Amino acid sequence: MIFSLAITGPTASGKTALSLSVADRLSCEIISCDSMQVYQRMDIGTAKATAEERARVPHHLIDFLPPSESYSVESYRESAIKCAEEITGRGKTPLFVGGTGLYIDSLMRAGSTDVPGSDTEYREAMLASIKSEEDVQALWERLRSVDPKSAEKIHKNNVKRVIRALEIYDKTGRTKTDFDNQSLLFNPEIYVGMITLDFHDRENLYKRVDKRVDVMMEEGLYSEVEALYLDGALGDTASQAIGYKELIEHIEGRLTLAEAVEQLKLASRRYAKRQLTWFRHERDAKVIYLDTEGGEMRPFDEILAEALKIAEEFLSDYNEKKGIRQ
Repeated sequence: MIFSLAITGPTASGKTALSLSVADRLSCEIISCDSMQVYQRMDIGTAKATAEERARVPHHLIDFLPPSESYSVESYRESAIKCAEEITGRGKTPLFVGGTGLYIDSLMRAGSTDVPGSDTEYREAMLASIKSEEDVQALWERLRSVDPKSAEKIHKNNVKRVIRALEIYDKTGRTKTDFDNQSLLFNPEIYVGMITLDFHDRENLYKRVDKRVDVMMEEGLYSEVEALYLDGALGDTASQAIGYKELIEHIEGRLTLAEAVEQLKLASRRYAKRQLTWFRHERDAKVIYLDTEGGEMRPFDEILAEALKIAEEFLSDYNEKKGIRQ
């Protein structure tokens, strides 16, 4: 079992700054847990680590995939664990950093190796069969009939996930729920000591989100999106990324630039809220609040000291579990 740490939390919560300082002090290499940072040329809008930050601490699983391609949770998990093994082999600690809940979750539980990979022909055929809202509803109703627990978790309009759950059933005769439950029966290959950043006052987070959008626009986000759009480089997944989707609406003439920026801020705040909800359900995570109960922001040095103390506690817990397993 590999020992690793993770720093998670909503967008604009300061994960990058904290992770760099933790990595410096604990001799870590960083593995991204962000589903959009895997894409090349999508730098500003995904808040990817800068060249200077990557020179300071090695980063993995960012900037390696053309934005025309898709990338699965299963592929991420396999690559992430392999990265963690290699980092451990170099005598360093893997540090997962990011806000994609599904990626984090895939590390916290055991994988089920007999889950079938995604079949492009199956997916395209299913998508081609959808001609109306009624077809979307019928697809979800079919999922509910064979796998009600997955249907309960997946909104009917999330067509990609509905199709994926049906694909698993059609290919194996077993439900996605069965595979998920099976994965929980086994000890994970990797110990993940998760630190989650949170806020007592959610308005503090929303202010940071809005400020980040303004900074991204100043740094050239519009030019980044425009270049990708004009090159036809964005696939179905990348084109739906927050920041890219809204600015494409402007490029195609459906929104003014000011409206697109406001939509971007709104989408980012909503995403941050969903991330908070997701990570608050991670029972094994240790939470660090970035503000006081009165809403005042805490000093960075105080937050870093707390993170390092928690990391020590995780290492002690890991050694105890490792001793029991041996």
